[in-house]
Amino acid sequence: MTSRERVRKVLDRQIPDYVPNGLGGCETTGLHLIAYDSLQNALRAEKKPPRLDTFMLNAVFEQDVLKSMGGDIILVESPRMCKSSLWKQGYEAYWKEQSLWSKTFRIPVADYFRREPDGTLIWENYNTICPEGTYFFDSPTRTDFFADIVYPSPDLFNPPRDFNDDFLRGLEQTAKDLYEQTEFCLCLGETINDLQYAPGGFAGSMILMLEQPEVMAEFLEKMTESALAQLKLLHQAVGKYADILSIAHDFGDNNGVTIGDELWRTIYKRHYKKLFEGWHKITNMKINLHSCGSICGILGDLIECGADIINPVQISARGMSPEALKETYGHEVIFWGGGYDAQIISTDCGYEEVYETVSKNIRIFKQGGGYIFAGVHNLPANIPEPHLSAMIDAWRDNRQYP
Repeated sequence: MTSRERVRKVLDRQIPDYVPNGLGGCETTGLHLIAYDSLQNALRAEKKPPRLDTFMLNAVFEQDVLKSMGGDIILVESPRMCKSSLWKQGYEAYWKEQSLWSKTFRIPVADYFRREPDGTLIWENYNTICPEGTYFFDSPTRTDFFADIVYPSPDLFNPPRDFNDDFLRGLEQTAKDLYEQTEFCLCLGETINDLQYAPGGFAGSMILMLEQPEVMAEFLEKMTESALAQLKLLHQAVGKYADILSIAHDFGDNNGVTIGDELWRTIYKRHYKKLFEGWHKITNMKINLHSCGSICGILGDLIECGADIINPVQISARGMSPEALKETYGHEVIFWGGGYDAQIISTDCGYEEVYETVSKNIRIFKQGGGYIFAGVHNLPANIPEPHLSAMIDAWRDNRQYP
């Protein structure tokens, strides 16, 4: 069974020969650049400077690394996040070498970093900072969240409903080449407009949801129509090649849905139902919904709306244990992730402890099918190399179905 056939079995709610390995297959199932460099060591793969995919500092999984670790899904492109093509013919010309954290990486030619005298890294494109001794970039600290809230007029709000034709044709050719030249299942990264739109910024949108939910609904309705119009064009370009399309919206924190289950249903549910029902009428590409944190309180609602795949399956969050998720929702949705959670597994753990923990998670999630293996989100820079070996070994030893 090829990788593509294996993943399609899972997507069709059938049991394949073994659990697919989806590590690196979408923008939120990967590794920090430094951790990916360690993975190359663990796999004894040919060392190449890792390529920077997104603002989350995760790496592009090269095809030889995917093959070496038994990966089944390849990320076609990251249109909303990466300024250079991942696989378009001649893509090497759109990447340049950059020294970060005393290592050499490859970054899009349009990205620029600089180092301050105190060692702080500045990512100029995003105006974000990474202090000396840390491995992630963040926005400068703010204390005036409520000082400059300005709401756009919903009447004048018109999100784009199309794509540049050159972009679509380039994406189509890239997907076609990967489809014909590899056996990987193709997953397209976040591309269409989503419902994360926050009028007035984070704080402003929270206030708007409570005080004027009907106005928030006007924005979300337009975003939904925009997404469906874009999806029609995207399907025409890559729908015959890609099996999965990603979309993201982080609803949860470690304790629950951030705005509360009931407010989420009031604000978002009908829009997601319209989006996902329309999605399934337009294309066969499955919905890979990324949402962090404890979303068990609304997971049934998301499934009712039509979500096919849930990622990253943050098993450290309240109510998100593998046992509870699988027992309650395992027959209704595909879980992609949940194998290794860095909030649970300490860097002090040894190989055996990691191996046993990941093995247990895989055994639970694979029961009855509906599971694609990966870690929980993009694993951090400081994950020890033995942990990566243990994670891959645990998948290899527990992937078979009875």
